[in-house]
Amino acid sequence: WATLAMRADVQVSRLFTDLHEQLPRSPELIGFSCSWELDYVNILNLLEFLEIPTRSSSRSDTDALVFGGGPVLTANPEPFADFFDIILLGDGENLLGNFIEAYKQVRTADRKTQLHHLAQVPGVYVPSLYEVSYDGPTGYIKSIEPVAADIPAQVEKQTYRGNTLSASTVVTEKAAWENIYMVEVVRS
Repeated sequence: WATLAMRADVQVSRLFTDLHEQLPRSPELIGFSCSWELDYVNILNLLEFLEIPTRSSSRSDTDALVFGGGPVLTANPEPFADFFDIILLGDGENLLGNFIEAYKQVRTADRKTQLHHLAQVPGVYVPSLYEVSYDGPTGYIKSIEPVAADIPAQVEKQTYRGNTLSASTVVTEKAAWENIYMVEVVRS
């Protein structure tokens, strides 16, 4: 959130699932950072509240592009790939800026063109542009292949090697873990 909020060319709103606040109407992009697997239920609830189809395949050109990132999606995006148009793999410090710049280039294009263009950005995985094959007996992923020759065969996780220590910026008495200051010790 903070990385995007510092940009003059982006208007950012924070959504909290435990507050009854006015949510933005007609956003172009909706992004989620997933730190815990249990975040997904709230993401689907927010999409329903915003009247955005929960499955990417059901969205049209008039719906916002839904993107996600964070440690859970970076570690294993496939279980939730049907719900995101775009998944950002890795650290957001540089990846978010590159993603927004690429989006600005195709902002007025149709959804298919936007997704195709965004898939060219390092670290950006567009699940609808890949065919996933599963092993029958085990259900394990057998292969993930791009559906077009110009889509990267492999999306590489982006790693930020800056000198700043990542830490939480919200400390409150009403949080799940109140008055705790979180520091990110290890980055993948």
